Amino acid sequence: MPSKLPVEISFTGLVNFLGVLGVIGSLVFVGLELRQTQKIAIAAQVQARAEQLTERNLVWLQGQWELGYRIRTLPHNELTPAEVWAKEVESSWGYTMQQTNYYAYRAGLLDDDQWKAVSNRILQSWNNCEMRYTYDFDYLEDAYVEYLRSLPDECIE
Repeated sequence: MPSKLPVEISFTGLVNFLGVLGVIGSLVFVGLELRQTQKIAIAAQVQARAEQLTERNLVWLQGQWELGYRIRTLPHNELTPAEVWAKEVESSWGYTMQQTNYYAYRAGLLDDDQWKAVSNRILQSWNNCEMRYTYDFDYLEDAYVEYLRSLPDECIE
């Protein structure tokens, strides 16, 4: 008695099975593309908000290079109240840009080399003790606040 395996696969069944696998693979690919597109769109929107805020906050500084020079070079206690205000506005702009970059890094839109440069600037700003009071955590994202609080703190007495 010859031994036969009772497995019969029709050509049509095999083609249908491969077709179903192809459709499933295409759907997975489309899903991944949609997710990536959504991440890029959200990051673009975050960047656009930061640019708008930058333009609004720094427009007063246009044509006033002397003011910019003074607030960057003089010690805080030698500035006039108006110059202190200008320095606070500029710091606020910097924090917004840093928060935007932190978001972009978390979203995978900055590579590790870019993040290293950004994170060094964030650490430098965080450890500028005379300006620490200008961080307003109510206007920063919770994840960014948590990141800031995890940094080494040179301002602790």
